[in-house]
Amino acid sequence: MDDRRYRFLSIRFRYEDEPLSQKILLHGIFWLLFVASHLLYFVPAFRSELLSAPLRMAYLLHYLRMIPIFYCYEWIFNFLKKRVRPFSLYALSLLSSLILMHIVTTLNFLLIDYLYGLRNLSPVFYGIGSLYIQQMAFDKSADFLIFSYDMMEMQLLFLPLGLKMAKYGNRQNALKLSAENEVIRAELKNLRATLAPHLIYNMINAAYAQVEPVSKQSAFYIRKLSDLLRHNVYDTRNESIPLQDELYSIQSYLELEKMRRGICPEVTFQQQGIIKPEQKILSLILFTLTENAFKHSVGSPLDDNWIKIGLSAEEKGVRFQISNSKPVNSTAVRQQKYSGIGLVNIERILEHNFAGRYKLQSKNLERSFEMELYMPFVPDHRDELGIPT
Repeated sequence: MDDRRYRFLSIRFRYEDEPLSQKILLHGIFWLLFVASHLLYFVPAFRSELLSAPLRMAYLLHYLRMIPIFYCYEWIFNFLKKRVRPFSLYALSLLSSLILMHIVTTLNFLLIDYLYGLRNLSPVFYGIGSLYIQQMAFDKSADFLIFSYDMMEMQLLFLPLGLKMAKYGNRQNALKLSAENEVIRAELKNLRATLAPHLIYNMINAAYAQVEPVSKQSAFYIRKLSDLLRHNVYDTRNESIPLQDELYSIQSYLELEKMRRGICPEVTFQQQGIIKPEQKILSLILFTLTENAFKHSVGSPLDDNWIKIGLSAEEKGVRFQISNSKPVNSTAVRQQKYSGIGLVNIERILEHNFAGRYKLQSKNLERSFEMELYMPFVPDHRDELGIPT
């Protein structure tokens, strides 16, 4: 979206954020001009009665009644716009404005009759006002005339209601453009995030072809790194992944860390249960827990650094236990933040997908950190378990 167009729309709706006192002042000026303009236009038609104070007050009340009609309509409109579709919104708004016009006009004529007496005013006031008062006695003979007058009086609200509708329509357009702008930014950000790993993946493969004739061990390391990157870039695009693929990526990561760090830390991996191709889990959950364990376990080479991993494939889910040592000297390793999607996001994702049916427990001990996770398998049809999509 053009940023200049967005800024223009933002300026147009800056009024929405104005202080309440300024809004009241602007509304007051508008209604003062509204009533004054109508009085100056219609009252001179009755020059012979201009000296009648009751008639002037009756006309003033007649036009002032538009104020409660407008604000009641505005409240109804704001109430409906969050609950009905646009077409229904405008239809119900028109119907509600007619009902409001009829009710307030009836009450207004009753008030004028009580204060001044309709017979003491002009024939116009008496003729129209008597129709509204007669309906209170369930006289249906004048219903069509009353309805016609209500429709005719709606023209007095064309300006304020038109401004309201125009402001609402333009605001919806601004929100739509803003949402489209956010989508474009998100797509661009996702494109950048996809291109960078893809480029690195291709460069690693090129490096593998160059290194293999020189050093088989280095080439093996690069190949493992390439496989791991391929898994994180391509295999995890879907929300779920076969358990055997996630396990393979963890084992590749363990081999890479062993080659990079040597014997530090000592890694123990135990696997139980039969892993089947159809068993799927959420992507990157187990891998992130493994990566975090390595990150926070390594201290001085003289320390007793270790990581213990246990994976058990059960009938309806997978149980994953991982624990790691802590550096003896806290200054040996700088405090690092969790990478990847992070433990907080892991719990949020688990709660979203398996609300109440997963288990995530951690123990932060003096010399070690332990974590146990149980999460159900992800079925091919997620609605079988009532999992949110």
